[in-house]
Amino acid sequence: MTEITVYYTVQAGRASDLLLREAAARFTGLDAAAFATVREPGKRPVFAVHPEIRASVSHSGGIWAAALSRETDVGLDIQELVAVRRMAGIARRFYHPAEREVWERADDPAAMFVRLWCRKEAAVKQTGRGIDGSFALFDATRDICEVFGETLILTDFSLPDFPDLFCAAAYPEPFDVRTVRF
Repeated sequence: MTEITVYYTVQAGRASDLLLREAAARFTGLDAAAFATVREPGKRPVFAVHPEIRASVSHSGGIWAAALSRETDVGLDIQELVAVRRMAGIARRFYHPAEREVWERADDPAAMFVRLWCRKEAAVKQTGRGIDGSFALFDATRDICEVFGETLILTDFSLPDFPDLFCAAAYPEPFDVRTVRF
């Protein structure tokens, strides 16, 4: 089974690209200077010299995290549970009908709303697409789902030091998540 490594830390005003370089250095054992990133606005980071190392970055509630893989693209999202205004309107626009049904029946609708959003973001990050009108076309309530023609596996996990964050990763094959605080 593939292992995805998620590095995380308190961001504390540090630049995301610098944190990503440090995470990649720890992941590979190479010097952080070897991991300059390039990216188009709104796209996932790519390492200029080491494109074989795949990364997905997320931050929420002052916490920064990156999922790294040597196999293929990975998607990661972390979300702090915060009050979301206009949940119903957002759900109508961006949630699949099955997701809206699960959200509406949840014992804790706010937590379910954030959990589903986190899973959906991880999925679109894995595919390299963003949030747009097609965000509602796939159902992230299942651990195996079709996202824009790709079969993805979604996994929820937690960061040991930050149990109140929702965390999700997406990958095209079964995987385990290893978390590393730095």
